[in-house]
Amino acid sequence: MSALDPLVTAHPLTGAFRPVTPDLLAQAYLVPLPDTPDIAALLAARDAPWADSLAVAPAETIAAVRRGLRQIASATARITPDEVDLSRLDPASRLHRHVSALTALWCDHPEVLPDDLRIAAHVIAAAPADALEPLPLVSAAPLAFATPAERGLQAALIAHHGLAEDDRRAAWADRQAPLSGGGPVGSSLNRVQQGLTGGGVLPGPLDESLRFVALRDVAEEAAFAAARAQALIDGGERPQDIGLLVPDEAPCHLHLDRAFRDLVLPLSGLPRPPQRRDVAGETLLHLLLCLQRPAPAMALASLYISPLMPWPAATGRALAGEVMRGRFEPNISKELKGRARDLFARLRREAGDSGKALRAALETAIGLLGNLPDQQDDVLRLRAGAVRLWPLLQGPEEPDWPRLLALVTPETPEPPPTETFVEGVTVITETALPWRPVRHLIALGMSGNRWPRPVPTSPFFLDSELVRLRALTGLQIETRGDMLRLRLERLRRQVLAATGTLTLTRPVFAADGTREAPAPALSLIARTILLGDKPVEDAEVLIHDLRDAGPQDWPCAHRAIPPLASPLVLPPGGALSVDRDLLSVRRDDDGRMRPQSPSRLETLLVSPLAWALAEFGAEETLWAPEGLDVMLAGTLAHDVLEHMFPKDTALPDPEAIAAALPGHLSRAIRRHAPFLQRAIWEVERQGLARDIRTAALAWRDTLAALGAEVIDNELWLIGEGLDIRLRGRADCLLRLPDGTLLVVDHKKSGTTRRRKRMEAGWDLQVALYRAMLLRPEPTGGVLDKALEAAPAIGVAYHLMNDQGVLTHGIELPEGTVSVLPGEVSDQAEALLAARLAEVGAGLIRLNGEDDRTWFDKTGGVTAYALDASPLIARTLGPGLSLPDTAPDTAPDMTEDVADA
Repeated sequence: MSALDPLVTAHPLTGAFRPVTPDLLAQAYLVPLPDTPDIAALLAARDAPWADSLAVAPAETIAAVRRGLRQIASATARITPDEVDLSRLDPASRLHRHVSALTALWCDHPEVLPDDLRIAAHVIAAAPADALEPLPLVSAAPLAFATPAERGLQAALIAHHGLAEDDRRAAWADRQAPLSGGGPVGSSLNRVQQGLTGGGVLPGPLDESLRFVALRDVAEEAAFAAARAQALIDGGERPQDIGLLVPDEAPCHLHLDRAFRDLVLPLSGLPRPPQRRDVAGETLLHLLLCLQRPAPAMALASLYISPLMPWPAATGRALAGEVMRGRFEPNISKELKGRARDLFARLRREAGDSGKALRAALETAIGLLGNLPDQQDDVLRLRAGAVRLWPLLQGPEEPDWPRLLALVTPETPEPPPTETFVEGVTVITETALPWRPVRHLIALGMSGNRWPRPVPTSPFFLDSELVRLRALTGLQIETRGDMLRLRLERLRRQVLAATGTLTLTRPVFAADGTREAPAPALSLIARTILLGDKPVEDAEVLIHDLRDAGPQDWPCAHRAIPPLASPLVLPPGGALSVDRDLLSVRRDDDGRMRPQSPSRLETLLVSPLAWALAEFGAEETLWAPEGLDVMLAGTLAHDVLEHMFPKDTALPDPEAIAAALPGHLSRAIRRHAPFLQRAIWEVERQGLARDIRTAALAWRDTLAALGAEVIDNELWLIGEGLDIRLRGRADCLLRLPDGTLLVVDHKKSGTTRRRKRMEAGWDLQVALYRAMLLRPEPTGGVLDKALEAAPAIGVAYHLMNDQGVLTHGIELPEGTVSVLPGEVSDQAEALLAARLAEVGAGLIRLNGEDDRTWFDKTGGVTAYALDASPLIARTLGPGLSLPDTAPDTAPDMTEDVADA
């Protein structure tokens, strides 16, 4: 619940203090267990404001309704729906619709209340004689930040049981007093403790009671905390006099556990992770999601790495990585055999539109799961969970997905009990109040969105609506501002437990390598400190990286790690040497160097490190929900144009293009972006269709004006250029009336920037295509026949955003397309040749801080490769990093480089 202070009872006989928990109340009042409600069915059966959201995002909608219902019920003193009087609200208002819908759900189905509120409502309505044991409270003081429901529960318990004996109440007060003593008056620590929530505290100079330390990341932060604790113990402090204030984040807890175990320091109160996940529940959920169309990519990836799959873990990781890169039918899937092959095929097929068909598909998939001895128990549990779905999957009607997904929510395993004992370093978690005072407190995680965490926005209520609701109805639902004040006050009380020193540690980098800003609390703390005669305005000036001082000045124990026997040395010029030909890392089956693609060479042009990571298969794969970006939009547009203008067919007329486009786009979406089929992406689909229709009509006119014949689409080219083997796929190959071949690359971008890049000599892709056609390897297809007569070869970009066409290498009738004379790739080829020489010699030149700006201003090249991995940003050197043989600087292109 929401109150900052807990309700505590003292046992009349033993005098033991116990927090008043829902379990204790349920036992004392014999609260009956309700039937487990099928909340998905209850919500689906109502004409309510959440109906549309439930169809699109059932799990998120159910969670939001639960939160909204808790807010409404907590705002009533007796936790009954008849306390909600909306007579003064405008019936047509959004606020009235939301409150009335939630109240009606509560009134019709009281079993949907959260368990703690349901139990509290039973206690409030009970008679004193209903209690099986006395529960006298240790205090009648108002609970800070309590909701009306919590105040009602406190009043009911006092009415039923009264207060504990005076000696027990005094003992409780004596136990709590040290938790609010704080640091010495006038110290920096005391000023923080008194001024954290905005009290009128005058700032003062920084002293030894307060310290700010920046560490690399959470792992180093945990190591520092353990070393700091060891140093204090070596100085005579007891472990129980040292405290850790830690975020409620499992990685932080795991790192702390490791770091303190390494130093054999006990931690008292550190949460322990659950011993085991609900593997059966997770796998069943992911199976169901993957049989829904469209199957979310993350659900497929999560299913592929499930321990219950009929393939090795390494195969599952490889399949998951391919899916997260957008490749749903990867080559590795063709190597699957037996059960693994059959399960993969079942997951990629449509399950059908009826409940009966979905059941058949699900039963088939479950029957193909792994059958190894260590998988069988979980598979049996999964089968038992699936049985609950069969009553909903019997007929020809469409499956009720919200109800199905609600029934297969994985269980959250209970973590083992937190161990608290005297002889150990005290751990205070983010949402808990201190349970004993400490002399030295180390507050971890002071970066990002922690301390205090931001309050999420409610889908049901705006803060302004809650203020109006309170004024007109008396319902006191806490606003986001109220919750933020509660979190700040909790933080103040946690810090108040320190009586000697407070050390605030800030991890600079998140787990993904991105830099994190200081936590908001540091700005509040900084305003209590004077530097010179002025208050600190920027907390950054107070935070010092541990490495800025010598180890002898560190406030913690430390040890030196001996250097590696053969450490890697960064040669002058900022290049790593790996003593091998990096162009030969990947080889074909015949032992030859695998060809480089134009996209890989474009990466090499900008960042040899990004290219090398890709060569070794170490690219970053982000696990994130699907989204529509420019790359995916381009893929879909390419696919539509390929099928709209197939080889060996007459050009379609404009009416035929308009009629065929919806079908082509739908099939492209199913192949490359299944998530776009969902209703929530309707606006984006319409925008794509509009853009592609415009591009297709313009491309049709261009082909007609050139008299061009489409030889093939998505055509593989293999050849040689820059003294290496090349392989790439051209979007389209055209033959003009005079026999000239024109290689076309469709781009989902505008003409202006591409033109300037070509005019500056920094284009690369079409030059590589042309090189492959001039020195091709035989493929035995239409390309070999087209090249028999040694035709002239030109290259072209079709820029779909503004329907421009830029060509090079041939002469064309004036007015049909834009022909760019001169060299369009000499600068790029010169730099690429230097890069190839270096990586061929085993050198990986690291990027410089100025590279991104240089590529943009010099060649109009957007340096996407610099964002390929966090490693690149972490290894940037000073200035500009280019080979000695790099080309001279081309004209500055800072003016008008945006796409049209």
